[in-house]
Amino acid sequence: MSTVSTAKAQERMAEEISLLRQLLALATAKKEALFENNLEALREIVDEEEQTLAVVDRFQRVDDGEARESTEFHDFIQERAAILAELKEINLLNQQLLEDALAVVEYSLKLIHGEEENNLYGSSGQVKVGGNQSVVNWRG
Repeated sequence: MSTVSTAKAQERMAEEISLLRQLLALATAKKEALFENNLEALREIVDEEEQTLAVVDRFQRVDDGEARESTEFHDFIQERAAILAELKEINLLNQQLLEDALAVVEYSLKLIHGEEENNLYGSSGQVKVGGNQSVVNWRG
């Protein structure tokens, strides 16, 4: 394998690490936007993520056969694994934050519109089926 191919593989590895760091920074920013309930920032972050992921999708496969034997390649693999693990952890937290936010919205909507049936515990400890009890009187 030529030096040109090795240089190209190393350039590709550096580019991949750079993009992964960008995705990690965006995921961290997304977490902050979710904590702060900043929807405008969240929208911008998602747009940036999509653009970054589009670049990743356009990556061309590079033959890194000889580069695999180098120390730089092993360092690259370790760094990439560490970034991916951190990215996965932050994305799982972001997913949980989104699920929690959706649960609050769903609960709020049920309070406003009322549920089909409100099951409440009565004084005897047995479940009592109630009617549609909306917080808002829709009948006027």
